[in-house]
Amino acid sequence: MRKTVLIFGASSFVGSNLVESLRDEFRVITTFHNSPLSIPGVLSLPCDVHNKDKVSRLVQTLRPHVTIYAAGLSSIAACNANPKLAAALKSAGLINVCSAAERVSSKFIFFSSSFVLGGEDMVYKESDTPFPTTTYGSTLASSEFFVQKSCLNYIVFRCCPLYGRTYHPKRRNWFESLEKSIALGLPVAMDDHVLHGHLDVQLLAKLVKISIQQNVTNRLLQVSSKDVLSRYDFAKLYCQLFKKDENLVTRAQWELPPDGNQARMARALAKYNYKMDLKNAEEFFKFRFPTVEESLTGTRKRLLGSHATTAT
Repeated sequence: MRKTVLIFGASSFVGSNLVESLRDEFRVITTFHNSPLSIPGVLSLPCDVHNKDKVSRLVQTLRPHVTIYAAGLSSIAACNANPKLAAALKSAGLINVCSAAERVSSKFIFFSSSFVLGGEDMVYKESDTPFPTTTYGSTLASSEFFVQKSCLNYIVFRCCPLYGRTYHPKRRNWFESLEKSIALGLPVAMDDHVLHGHLDVQLLAKLVKISIQQNVTNRLLQVSSKDVLSRYDFAKLYCQLFKKDENLVTRAQWELPPDGNQARMARALAKYNYKMDLKNAEEFFKFRFPTVEESLTGTRKRLLGSHATTAT
């Protein structure tokens, strides 16, 4: 019998890619709040993660082997503009789903971000204490702590920013916006002072699938490209690999919106660096994480198919 995987927030960028990746091997059931996602062969049910009773009844009825929480605001700017909503999705909503999963002994999978870290020029290990500088990072740091202290069967993936295409027809992400602008010959201003990994979301989906198959339990694993780049350098590299006009990409500076703690402690940095140590994840999965260029090269082959080889 196939394992049942219940995904909360399946309309999100990560959620929609997980659905597409897992649906052939597992019985995937998804939930949505305002934006239903229609994928053949996948049951999608309405559910507000803030409604504790409804979440509990749904999980009790389905009794999934694995519960994945992919709901929440994934934009740093959106979290800063809506701190109460960001906190609610990563606190009340997370607690409701995590607690319901725990009651039926369902493995709980949560996705965090390298932005829980401080942005200093160093290589961060899983054991380093989170010191987030944004509302987005603060909410995720609290969520990481709750999951690790409250669950008996969990996996936390602390990810660098992921890129790729979403399966939701009305939600274009930054990578898709970059693709469209470059294809139309429009100039694109990209940040050049925040450095982080860039990884194809499909690679994360692959690791999630392996984790379910191998019944990975109680681990926090950092997932990223081996190197870090600004979005400006990423966009230039994209143009090189996809044979587009690099001159369309210009430098800009993305002001990371600080949370209250950063403002009080005056921790603003000239450049922010979110490089993570990957040794534990590489040893655990017996897998070498790619560089940004290697990741983008794989993306190009996947998106262009046979044309990627002939165009080189």
